[in-house]
Parts: sequence; structure tokens; C-alpha cells
Amino acid sequence: MSSEPILKTENVRKDFGSIVAVDGVSVEFYDDEIVGIIGPNGAGKTTFTNLISGALPLTDGTIIFDGEDISGLQKYKRVRRGLVRSFQIPQIYDEMTVFENMQASVLSRKQENNRLFTPTHRDSASVSETERLLELFNLEAHADDHTEHLPHGVRKVLDVAMSFALEPEIMILDEPTSGVGSREKNAVMETITEAAVEQQIGLIFIEHDMELIRDYSDRIVALHEGRVLADDDVAAVMNSEEVNQFILEGGV
Repeated sequence: MSSEPILKTENVRKDFGSIVAVDGVSVEFYDDEIVGIIGPNGAGKTTFTNLISGALPLTDGTIIFDGEDISGLQKYKRVRRGLVRSFQIPQIYDEMTVFENMQASVLSRKQENNRLFTPTHRDSASVSETERLLELFNLEAHADDHTEHLPHGVRKVLDVAMSFALEPEIMILDEPTSGVGSREKNAVMETITEAAVEQQIGLIFIEHDMELIRDYSDRIVALHEGRVLADDDVAAVMNSEEVNQFILEGGV
């Protein structure tokens, strides 16, 4: 594990009126690990990741990324720094092909997606990078397919791959297998985690499927009622009496 965390939250809190959704969460994340976040509905999982990504403002606390306080930094600036989030619903363009979607993300990172005078198919650098990413995520066979016709699992992989095109140092995934058939789930997670390891990108993922959590996490953070219930390796968290009482026995 890296000696210093790439991302750290210190006593992070989020209130919605009188409701405390996240209550003093302090967690460290590293750029060479895969962390699963678990908890029952209403535990604060999505709110917590919304705070990290900048989708929601903090009520209190501090977020440190790569040694700098980003607590008040706008979401798009966090993305440029290397803190990227992918959502439950794939953020892709159905009127475009898989290749065009991926290339659009590559050009977006380079802030060249609004150019008027250079056709994208002639941009050799973005074409080469798009082809590399399609290969990394096993999407070459779908390159010319319009995304509206893709199986849901392939759409999810494409959405994550497009986020990888933004060159993150750490990636947040909100239920990466949501809506994916049971036979596809492992293939989706295998593709994503192998790409993350190869690219040396840290992963944080929210997931309700405990089998996927066990198989693909290096560490688990368990949330309950907006607080950290457990933060340890997979075996320790899964064998925790509190986690079993408040999360696993009640379902997630």
C-alpha cells in the first residue's frame, strides 16, 4: 500500500435540514487499492461519495486530495485534479457509437471537444488513445455499435471506460453492476478492476452484492446511520459482529 493516502476525509458531515445524512466520517483511501463501501439503505453511502466528488457541498469537515484541501473545490476542478466519479445510470450518448463516445471523453479531458476545423477521425492522438482504452476494457468488438443497442453490462463497462479516459488517480463507482444480469456481474467487475490495477488507479465502489464486495475489495468501509461502523480488510469487516447485526443480517 502507498505510504500516503491520495484521498482523506476528516470529520465530514452533511445535514439536510434536521436530518444528518453523514455524521463525522473520517476515512483514508489509497491509489493502489480497491475499497468497497457497504451499508443499508439510508446509511449515507451515496451522500458520502457525493461529498467527495463535489456533487454536494459539505456541512462541516475537510476533504484532502493529493495533499491539498479540496473541500470547497468545484466538481469539474476535482475531475481535472484526478478525482472522478461514475454513476449508477451510464452517462453515454445513444446516438453515437462506442468509439465516438470514448473519443468524446478523450477529447473532453484535453478540452478539445469543441474544435471546429479538425475532424475527429483525423486526430491521430485521440484515435490512438481511444483504441487503447477500447482494448483495455475489451470493447473493440463493439467499437462501431451504437450504444442504444448494447447489452446493459457492456453499457456499464463503457461508462466506466469513458471515466478512465479522464485519467483519474482515483475513481468512485456507484453500484457499477446495478441493473446488470447476475451472469454478467462478475465479468463487469473483472474488467473494471483489472483495468484499474493495470492503470494503477484506485477504486472506491458502492455495492449491495456482498459476493462482489468479498471478491473484488481489498478493504471494506461499512457505514450505518451516517457513521463508520467498520473500516478494515474484507475478512475482518465481514466477521464483525456489528456489521453482521446492522448490515448483513438486515440486508443491504
